[in-house]
Amino acid sequence: MHGEYSAALTISNCKINLMLTGNKIFDVCFISINEINKDARTLNMARTLVKNAYSVCIIAFGNQVDSDYLSKENIILFPVEKKNYKKALRRIRDFYRGSKKYFDIATAKYYIAEDLYSLRVAVKLKKLFGGKLIYDSREIYSALGPLSDKPFRQRILTAYEKHYIKKVDKFIVTGSMDEEYLRSHFKTDKPFTIIMNLPPYRDVVKSNLLREKYSIGNDKNIIIYQGELLPGRGIIPVIKSLQYFNEAVLCIFGQGSFREEIINESIKNNVIDRVFLCGSVPYDELHKWTSSADAGLSFIEPVSFSYQLALPNKLFEYCMARIPSLVSDLPAMNKIIEEYQIGIAISSESTPEQIANALKILCDDSNKETFIKNCDSASHTLNFETQEEKILSLVGD
Repeated sequence: MHGEYSAALTISNCKINLMLTGNKIFDVCFISINEINKDARTLNMARTLVKNAYSVCIIAFGNQVDSDYLSKENIILFPVEKKNYKKALRRIRDFYRGSKKYFDIATAKYYIAEDLYSLRVAVKLKKLFGGKLIYDSREIYSALGPLSDKPFRQRILTAYEKHYIKKVDKFIVTGSMDEEYLRSHFKTDKPFTIIMNLPPYRDVVKSNLLREKYSIGNDKNIIIYQGELLPGRGIIPVIKSLQYFNEAVLCIFGQGSFREEIINESIKNNVIDRVFLCGSVPYDELHKWTSSADAGLSFIEPVSFSYQLALPNKLFEYCMARIPSLVSDLPAMNKIIEEYQIGIAISSESTPEQIANALKILCDDSNKETFIKNCDSASHTLNFETQEEKILSLVGD
């Protein structure tokens, strides 16, 4: 095993006593400011490394249950208590403070900052203990959708990122368009690796969870959205389209600041009885819920440069659940739709009636079998396991 260790782990009130033997250094330490049980990307990369005998720890928002769950997979979680944060800056500050108690035991050969907001912790660990730093730029943080109308905040965030990336040794991005832009933006010749937001391969799951939980009749088609509830994610245009597709309901999985707007828009369009806010579920449980829908939404609006390049994990998770997707015809998503025929891409400027018509095509019985077959075929290519060699190469030198 790389970086051999044995661990006796006791957690009480988020205090951890960890006793390491051997070289006392993990191969890889992931740092993520997300809730670990909902952080698909971090979990998938960590599991890939553990499967290949690397020792792995994670600093992230979590609790005792998460720690016990991951310890069964030989992943050590250093949990940071999550509070209800109204302001992002306070969340970042408290995450750093909560991480500090692990600085002397989360030593590693590689630190992977899983987003911009985790970068400060990773830089600090590198400064204290050496090792190499990898920055996973999941989005174009210098052009975020939620900050498209907040230029001052966006400038602060951009300056923050440029300050900390000076210490980065390698970069991870989710697609080739992101790499092209960030190489120029960061003015760097350091190595980039593309790790797409793909789910692990899963077999077909026959699930009826959504109909059973929300008493949805068989006469209704279930459209699912999963992800953060934020402006620009196409939720509002689809809610408006429901008035032209009476045989459809919308199930929304996720949390975020946009919840009240979603409720208000549903009331305004007289479809509140067909919009279900389902909250969020752990990532490992999401597949069976997704599999109980008829079609998925990844209808990103190009409100920012980051969104224009979007290639979100939800598109591939819908495919893995063998349901087709409705996406906006942004370059990266449109390319996937055209290559694999796993859904329909339409203009983000489409009217509610046009959106409804596209959803009807996806849900029509005469088209379902073809879409299901295409999704099944694509799932054998668009899965996380196909990226294993690239992930291992990141920490192999």
